[in-house]
Amino acid sequence: MSCPLEQLPNELLDYIIAVLAPEPPSLSQLHLPPQLHLIHSKPQDKYLKHLALTSRHFLDLTRPILFQHACLELKDEPDFRIFLTRSGLNRYVTSLVAISPSTPVYPDDPAWWRRVLRYLDPNRITLLAPPAFIGQTLDVSIQGGFNWAFEIDLQILQLGRDTGHPRDLSSLPDQTYCTNLLAARPWTSMTFNESSSLKAYHHYEYFLGRVPSFLGEWGFTLRQLEQDSEERDIDAEPPASPYLTGMLEALNKFSYIAVFPFFNHMDLILKTISTMINLQQLSFQLAPDVNNHATELEQRGSLDPNDPWMELESAYSIIGWHINQHPSITEFQSRDFHVEAIREDLVLLLEENMGTGWTHDGDGTWRRDTLD
Repeated sequence: MSCPLEQLPNELLDYIIAVLAPEPPSLSQLHLPPQLHLIHSKPQDKYLKHLALTSRHFLDLTRPILFQHACLELKDEPDFRIFLTRSGLNRYVTSLVAISPSTPVYPDDPAWWRRVLRYLDPNRITLLAPPAFIGQTLDVSIQGGFNWAFEIDLQILQLGRDTGHPRDLSSLPDQTYCTNLLAARPWTSMTFNESSSLKAYHHYEYFLGRVPSFLGEWGFTLRQLEQDSEERDIDAEPPASPYLTGMLEALNKFSYIAVFPFFNHMDLILKTISTMINLQQLSFQLAPDVNNHATELEQRGSLDPNDPWMELESAYSIIGWHINQHPSITEFQSRDFHVEAIREDLVLLLEENMGTGWTHDGDGTWRRDTLD
């Protein structure tokens, strides 16, 4: 005998299910320090699962929503594939969190995405992994000479795309000759949580260290190209890397999260962003989150508490200049306005270097003025 709730029209049941469907924790925790709890749901987020267990009818109605957001530990990929494909659940997956606590003793395969994208076609992929593994996934070799100083265990890379087209899993593109995840789909947005550089501030001449970061490696490559061009012909236009430009030109939204990156590292990040020729929305978060007390904890050591804030303000001075040089950007957001002590300085630094033609909403977002 069915319960009264099941007798409601499907339109109402769909609405109830939509209300019960939670936002995946990987979105709400994307700007926090990268940790394995990125995928942990709150107890109230499990109401939809409880509803699915009440009857076969509710299971059928909730299944497309329950399996929209999948989580995969890469070591379990064979079992993951079998479970999804045999049950036909792979057609429901629209976002995927892939986790690799890869170690030299138990390494995961950085080409994991070639196999996964044969049976899934998600609109969003989030990879939580060590810097070197993320680099390998993007066909980038991370220079490891200074990794010990930063002690960065995990970073987060998220790639997304806007598509309303139904996924035809029978005709997915062949990835055999694709060299990296960024080229595997027409991604239009990227978020990179680089983690914290605070540990490195304890070391003498900390600013000489290279952050383990694929974005930094790309920026370093671009800087080398510029220097080579200047040596050949001082009047020549510095060439961009066709390899980088081809992968990044489709991006129209980019978010960068880090904790106190060095000024010279930010210059490399911004060189990479300059190749995103169709970028429209840009977001930065360079200070710890409002609930992150990492700075206070690190001050117990040899860290000079003034150094990280000095590097942050210097970084914002060149961020404003680069935005002014990037004509396609129409919106810029600073996610550091929760730090009241630096808010006024950030506004002054950005507006001085961004030039005219921008409107600030007072809460960290600038929009480029457009003519009617």
